Amino acid sequence: MRHVAVRLALTGFIAIAAGPALANSLLRQIESTGLTQEDLNIMVRAGGELYASRAARPGEDTIWSNPATGAYGSVEITSVSGKCVGLNYKFRTRRNSRIQTVQTRRCLNDGRWVLAS
Repeated sequence: MRHVAVRLALTGFIAIAAGPALANSLLRQIESTGLTQEDLNIMVRAGGELYASRAARPGEDTIWSNPATGAYGSVEITSVSGKCVGLNYKFRTRRNSRIQTVQTRRCLNDGRWVLAS
């Protein structure tokens, strides 16, 4: 049941932030990682702190962790172009101890950072 709740929360978060095709692709990537919704929130928030000031530079990174689940990782800015940043998330979870990677791109749109293709 918890997996279903996380899937629904992820779907809502991603669908609001991106188009349906991108949302489905990213959701498939994230579902198999073992990340919980709380892990995802912490990871995305940590990444957001890197570019929120609009002074982001490629190579800047930060680490994050969730002691409650044992998940941890890093977020790195891989590119900056106009009002968009490329992000590379590397992480480990208890369910999957190998290093996993998810890459996203976020763009500033009407004052909000949204997931972009």
